[in-house]
Amino acid sequence: MPVLTKNQHKKLRAELQCRIAELMDAFEARDLKSNREGVKGRGHWVDPDIRCATAGDELRLRLAVDDFKTILAEIKRLK
Repeated sequence: MPVLTKNQHKKLRAELQCRIAELMDAFEARDLKSNREGVKGRGHWVDPDIRCATAGDELRLRLAVDDFKTILAEIKRLK
């Protein structure tokens, strides 16, 4: 079981909460803007009402996931 100062714990916990919040915001569902959103070429979704997109674009999601992995790695390294 890792032992750290209360101040270190408070800082890591605050960072963890911020990064979780950003990831959750980026991954929030939204309705499609059109029945072609996310389809490559000339296709379209047959039933777009059962699909959703994420609020965050590809870059925002990737960065949020990487940030979350970083704070988890920091917590994992505690001794």
